[in-house]
Amino acid sequence: MPLLKHGVCRLCRCQAQAVPRTWQRPDLTTAATTGQQLFIADLVRRVHLVARTRERGSPEAHQLVGGSFWAMPRWRQDPLFIAERDMSRVTVPDVEPIDPAFTSYVSARAEARAEAAQGWSPALRERVLRSLYLLIAVHGPHERIKASTVATLPRQRATRAITRVTEVLAHLDLLDDDRIDPLEAWIQRRLSNVHPEIRAEALVRISIVRHGGPRRRPRSTATVRNQVDASIPFLLDCSKRYCTLRQVTRADLTDWLSKCAAPHNEAVALRNMFKTLKSQRLLFANPARGVSLGARPASVPTPLSPEAIQTLAAAAEGDPALKLLVALIGIHALYPHQARALPMAAIDFIGGRLLHRDIDHPLDAFTRQAAADYIRLRHSRWPHTRNPHLFLSSQTAHSRTPVTTGWMQPLLKDLPVTAQRLREDRILEEAAVTGADPQHLCAVFNITPDTGLRYTRFIQSGPLDHAADQPGNPRDELSGAATMPIGSVVGRHEERDPSS
Repeated sequence: MPLLKHGVCRLCRCQAQAVPRTWQRPDLTTAATTGQQLFIADLVRRVHLVARTRERGSPEAHQLVGGSFWAMPRWRQDPLFIAERDMSRVTVPDVEPIDPAFTSYVSARAEARAEAAQGWSPALRERVLRSLYLLIAVHGPHERIKASTVATLPRQRATRAITRVTEVLAHLDLLDDDRIDPLEAWIQRRLSNVHPEIRAEALVRISIVRHGGPRRRPRSTATVRNQVDASIPFLLDCSKRYCTLRQVTRADLTDWLSKCAAPHNEAVALRNMFKTLKSQRLLFANPARGVSLGARPASVPTPLSPEAIQTLAAAAEGDPALKLLVALIGIHALYPHQARALPMAAIDFIGGRLLHRDIDHPLDAFTRQAAADYIRLRHSRWPHTRNPHLFLSSQTAHSRTPVTTGWMQPLLKDLPVTAQRLREDRILEEAAVTGADPQHLCAVFNITPDTGLRYTRFIQSGPLDHAADQPGNPRDELSGAATMPIGSVVGRHEERDPSS
């Protein structure tokens, strides 16, 4: 027998309370006139509690746009059918927005982001706002916009506009990023010729390296690429004889490593792979357990030839970005990633210092002039940028991220030196003019004692006919100081007691 309250059961009372009424009490006769609506036990109460919690925790329930209020939908309806949208032939006059208030809201948020954070140029801002209008006009407030749809915008195939539109949509939580992961595509290409079952086992190890696991932290993209490159030759060799890694024996591993020129990297990658597969219970035994890793390959720093320095100096004169990069790495011995992440505030022209975190060097004439030339070019090319970093590209000028390795590599592509060799040559020169003192190198360049000994051993192994001791040194053209060794540009450390 149902329990009644004021002559009405709980089901009728819940249905009456579901009908919105502004000031009147719930009409308890609603169920008798409209019919009963069944519901799962305690579902109505839980829905009301969730709604109240979201109302309390949503500070941006309404946004003021053009004098009117617009509210972001609390719930989103998933579409039954997902249709691909092609925006390549759509123009602004042809489109009437589905929700004008929503379109105005997105445009206002995009302009605020461009004005406050990004510092977009007027032309880029116009392209981004036009692109957002086209996208928002054909999407409802409850829909997410796919990144593949953004890529089909008309006359907006410039990478800068597409990237900025994608960033704005992601910031507003309106983006459905369906782009292909470039690292995943690269891994699949590298494993395309491996046996399917071996490939599946290798992907388990790669997935743990990328995304982490129990007591395992995810690794960087460079580490994943190095691990895959080191293990691919062995996996291809196993695919010719076996159909699973469970068939691999210890003799197979030792024979393979004996044929490698530098077996250390391959041994580390294979040992980690088999150890992970054993922990995931995909192998009965670990064939790589106890396998010797071999000697770690050691690189020997070598100085640059006078011809290479002359070629570098000639190329730097015609490129302000390359000239400043050579000054930071070849004179101040910064790491390549330090030079790329150097902020504008690190160049102190008034105080004549290069200051950033652990870097505190006096500015020599060559670096000062190189920095002034590049900053002048930077202001003329990107006058509206808000990026605090010194080096900019067409991609990072409208964001706050530093340039990547892909920006630096083309600068040194046609030159007979690399950034790492240029830095090593600078440290070798300092070691030559200071008597191969490892403690001095550690104090000047902020390197470890083992790294300092690596350079001093090269100097002490034999007399170094360094270019700094020769008349007409081509490096003088690079530093602008014919009678002063480059090591003296960081001469502040000479006042420091080496024993400190």
